[in-house]
Amino acid sequence: MNYVRGFAPWLCYAALTPVDWRLGTCAAALAALCLLIGQLRARSVDLLGTGTCGFFVAMAGVALADPASGLQHWICALANGTLAATALTSIAVRRPFTSSFARAQVPPEFWNAPRFIRVNMVLTSIWAAAFTIAALACAAIVHYAHAAALPLITVQILGFVIPFVSSGRYAEQAKAASGRAMA
Repeated sequence: MNYVRGFAPWLCYAALTPVDWRLGTCAAALAALCLLIGQLRARSVDLLGTGTCGFFVAMAGVALADPASGLQHWICALANGTLAATALTSIAVRRPFTSSFARAQVPPEFWNAPRFIRVNMVLTSIWAAAFTIAALACAAIVHYAHAAALPLITVQILGFVIPFVSSGRYAEQAKAASGRAMA
């Protein structure tokens, strides 16, 4: 469930942008600001929350300032590219963004364990690959099909569902292996 909360701005964007890109970006910016404020209060700001907030506040600003901007056609590619860059950055600094979600399910004494970090590096890599592929697919659709809605929506859904399911399965396998290792 923490995954869903962390991705709430992206889900708002995906659900509302087909109606109006201004509505989608503004709702996502509001959701991202709320999440970031919650993180600030809890003193647990993460890279995903910060990157998400920055992206959607900027996109909402563009959407409101210039509703006819051609950027609206490329926002799906930019959104996935931003997520890919965020995931890859979190890997590069050895603070995989999935660890903030995993900490809600794992006792604090394991948070710095090599196995915990390695599992989250793999999980974040799964998401990074999916985001990168989705960004490239969205860019190709916009370039060749002039932002055809159905293919873009399909890419957005698959770009979230596939890594969600894959990372969930991997996390369960890692958890089971960890339990066997301790027995």
